[in-house]
Amino acid sequence: MTLACLAWLLVFSTSSDPDPGPALIGLGVDGSMLPGSRMSLMCHPGETLDLSTAVPCTWTFSAGEPSSSEGVSATWTAPRSHGTFRLTLASGEAVQEYAVIVVVDASRWRTPTLNSYPVGLYGDGSSRGDNPESFVELGANGGGVRLSSHFTLGEFLGHTEGAYPQYLALDLRLVDKLEALIDAVGREYPEPVDMNVMSGYRTPDYNRSIGNETDFSAHLYGTAADVWLEGFPPNGLMDDIDRNKRIDVSDGEHAVDIVRWIEASGGVSVGGASAYRWTPQHGPFVHIDVRGRPASWQTQLNLVPDPVI
Repeated sequence: MTLACLAWLLVFSTSSDPDPGPALIGLGVDGSMLPGSRMSLMCHPGETLDLSTAVPCTWTFSAGEPSSSEGVSATWTAPRSHGTFRLTLASGEAVQEYAVIVVVDASRWRTPTLNSYPVGLYGDGSSRGDNPESFVELGANGGGVRLSSHFTLGEFLGHTEGAYPQYLALDLRLVDKLEALIDAVGREYPEPVDMNVMSGYRTPDYNRSIGNETDFSAHLYGTAADVWLEGFPPNGLMDDIDRNKRIDVSDGEHAVDIVRWIEASGGVSVGGASAYRWTPQHGPFVHIDVRGRPASWQTQLNLVPDPVI
């Protein structure tokens, strides 16, 4: 198998595949370097991006203009159609694939469905300002698109049954924050750390169906995820990351403390964070979001109506 084929499998892989580690060749987008764990970027149809690397590369794009380039920089214009495309960077023996996600602009969405996918209406349905800025289209085989070292696109898809294509809103700053949490926990916890997304994007229809009446949930905009951290071997439960020899809500609270430390140290977006305890349906988990302002709510109150999550 060639290095290019191997790298492509890492980008379009499944969530159960091994962690491929950080990107072999870092990528800058419009003057800012992506986090080392990131293997994806988003743009709008027809948008022009200024891309850069620290080392000279051969650049190959599966769509858009130009289709190829050489050197430490490239100016690339996305195709006019939405979808997921690929950028291949090659420098010597190093080959790195990036998923380039061209989004669906929300201005194209005018009814409670998007291409027959049931979304529902945001707010009271009368204001475009309530809507997400864009949606990602996901085909039947698109769930394995690798967003970062640990996460694939399908992990953030809403719990809506139906035919493909399906759609979700997603802010890649959330993915970066979750990766930073995995890294920070891994520095103090002896077991290999992975993270499971219990709930990522929620459509307004789905959010109301589970009894969440708020129109302001960060899940509606792809800026929140409910997650748990586990080590090896995986067992579908939060691990004892605070090392108190129990699996309980204090493990989630410990993760929240680490999230606050990461936010304070810079490099990730601030937002809400809270630990959730055991229920008959699931083990402890943590809500994390990138709403742009700090938010928290008392752990003992988080099973009763709203603290807007």
